[in-house]
Amino acid sequence: MKRTILFVDDEPNILMGLKRMLRPMRDKWEMLFASSGAEALKIMAAQHVDAVVSDMRMPGMDGPELLRRVRSEHPDAIRFALSGYSDQELVGQSIAPTHQYLTKPCDEKQLVEALEQALHACDLVPNKNVLQKIARIEHLPVLPEVYNRITAELAKGEPSPKEIGDIVARDVGMSANILKLVNSAYFGLPRHIAAPQQAVIVLGVNVIRSVILSLHIFKSFENRVRPNFSLRMLWGHSMRVAAIARNIATQERLGKDESDHAYIAALLHDVGKLLLDAHCPEESTRVYATVQAENRRVAEVEAEQLGLTHAEVGAYLLGLWGLPQTVVTAVATHHDTRSGAAGPGEGKPGVPDIVHFANLLDHDIFIFHEHYARVEPMSARLEALGGMPRYTTWKNGVLVMGLGGEDK
Repeated sequence: MKRTILFVDDEPNILMGLKRMLRPMRDKWEMLFASSGAEALKIMAAQHVDAVVSDMRMPGMDGPELLRRVRSEHPDAIRFALSGYSDQELVGQSIAPTHQYLTKPCDEKQLVEALEQALHACDLVPNKNVLQKIARIEHLPVLPEVYNRITAELAKGEPSPKEIGDIVARDVGMSANILKLVNSAYFGLPRHIAAPQQAVIVLGVNVIRSVILSLHIFKSFENRVRPNFSLRMLWGHSMRVAAIARNIATQERLGKDESDHAYIAALLHDVGKLLLDAHCPEESTRVYATVQAENRRVAEVEAEQLGLTHAEVGAYLLGLWGLPQTVVTAVATHHDTRSGAAGPGEGKPGVPDIVHFANLLDHDIFIFHEHYARVEPMSARLEALGGMPRYTTWKNGVLVMGLGGEDK
């Protein structure tokens, strides 16, 4: 089935350029074009639109206002902001109603990949009733402004770590939280990090961006989850799983990109729990009541009662935000015990495998929840990677890490 994409820009030459550039996508997408916010809303009132890509600077109704109207009137539409490097003020205004921010000039590959990934994210949630409920959340977490500014800076080319660190340093609160975190036992760095610029140099831009994203997500849910939902415990679990994933990636000698993706996916693997608990409280209450009464796994009960899991919901959100497909897949499959579940096979663990087993190891070594049913690692997924000897090697590597960390 074709997806419908609406492009909005007041400059005819820009719309014409988009038509030419995206002509190869005609078999997959129905593409609509509007020259104003008012025209865009009229089109959306007449037919279903899967995604909106809007310029920021337009006369009359500008991009931020249009996307706010789309969020209110058509909340299930994916919202993209597309504008030039200089529109930093408008970027700030567009953060709240936007799923992703893309900078001009945006080449065909970047635009197509961003849209395809966001559209694919909707397919990760099989229960369309729950998907619709989540899509209609007015206050769905959005990417923090500092994250978008870093992304825009990266789109220009290859900025130095100092430039990225300077962007982080402008957000004093975020800088303080990042420095507290990177100096904790979760990272185990050999020396104290005193400035955001140092943190970027030591850990890399991708890891710093994921830390910013994680801190922002947990902060946004502080007053929105049920009173008996422990953000502190979930934060500690997420940080430990990320540290364990990094350790396994090191043992397996993965490349930097794969190691970073494993860390990012592990850090964000349970964000779906936050969404479900905050916005589907009745369903979540029933799930956790069954988990405690029958000593069962959360994901197993979610699948039974809701027709989806927090893994799929989290992957949906991360897909909307445009995180790498490997990260989204790893989050979506982190409870899957099947052989070859999104992994490369051939006895070598991929990013999804590492996140799966890092999560199991944390539940094996640490007590996360007194009612959580322990999951034996003997699964088809483990057998495909060498069985218990390999798991034991990973576990021994984790045990020497001295993970205690600090709670958020």
